[in-house]
Amino acid sequence: ILKGHAGWITGVAWSADGRRIVTGALDPTLRVWDPASGRELLRIDTGLWSDCVALSPDGRQALSGGRDHVVRLWDLGTGKEVRRFEGHSGEIYTVAFSPDGRQALSGGADKVIRLWDVATGEEMRRFEGHTDRVACVVFTPDGRRALSAGWDKTVRLWEVAGGRELQRFEGHRDFVLDRKSVV
Repeated sequence: ILKGHAGWITGVAWSADGRRIVTGALDPTLRVWDPASGRELLRIDTGLWSDCVALSPDGRQALSGGRDHVVRLWDLGTGKEVRRFEGHSGEIYTVAFSPDGRQALSGGADKVIRLWDVATGEEMRRFEGHTDRVACVVFTPDGRRALSAGWDKTVRLWEVAGGRELQRFEGHRDFVLDRKSVV
C-alpha cells in the first residue's frame, strides 16, 4: 500500500525494470515510490493537478499532463521540471513515452494526439481523426505505431512516422478510458 497523496490519484506508471512507480494526483504532487518497500523516494510539488503520468524507459524522467493544457517533463533525480510541451487546447488525459524514450505522445480534450520530440519539446506531428476526447495513447513495442482510444468509442492504430491512421476498431458501446484496454 502506497500512502501519502492527499488527493485523488489520477495517474500511475511502472518503470520498465519494476523498481519504481510514479503517481500523479490532485493534491498536487507527483510521487516516486519503491514498490518493494512502499517507501516514497521523491515528492515533486508541481502546483498543478496531474491527470496522467508516464515513466521514461530508463526510469529517469516522467511526463505529466493536466488541466492547464501543458505536458511537462520531470527529472526524477532532481525533481525539477525539464521541459514543457505546449500546443493542446484542452485538458491532457494521457501521455506515453516511445520505447526508446526519444518521443512522447499526448492526447486529451481537444481530440488531437500530438507527437513530441522529448529532447527539444518540439511538436513533430499531429494525429487527427477522433471525434471526441482522447483518453489513452500507447506506443507499440517497436515504436513504429501507436494506439489511441477515447470518448468516440473507437480504438485507432496509427503509423507514427507519417501520422496516418492505419485501422479503426469500432464496436465498443461506451467510451474507452484505460490504456490497458487497448494493449
